[in-house]
Amino acid sequence: SSTSAKLDYPIGLIQADEVSLAGGVYNTTNMNYYLYNSRYFWTLSPSRFNSGYSYADAWHVTSSGILSPWSGVTYSHGVHPVINLKSNVTITKGDGSTLNPFVVATK
Repeated sequence: SSTSAKLDYPIGLIQADEVSLAGGVYNTTNMNYYLYNSRYFWTLSPSRFNSGYSYADAWHVTSSGILSPWSGVTYSHGVHPVINLKSNVTITKGDGSTLNPFVVATK
């Protein structure tokens, strides 16, 4: 109900805290959560600036499902988009995969 909390563009990249809430664990292998896909992917969350080498690090998920803050943004990783749905929208079918995409409907 807060107008300051409403998003103008409800599509973005996943944040490190969202990966953590989904089951990603800092520096611990976890292949048993729904975001795991055996590939590296970026989050939108920065972790530090390495002034010795003049580059930024960002949180990412490794191919082992590890949530890690130590990756320079110069590496090529995939991304996980996030779409924010209104509270009256539900997923009626699908698992989100290419062959079985989510089907959403309003309540």
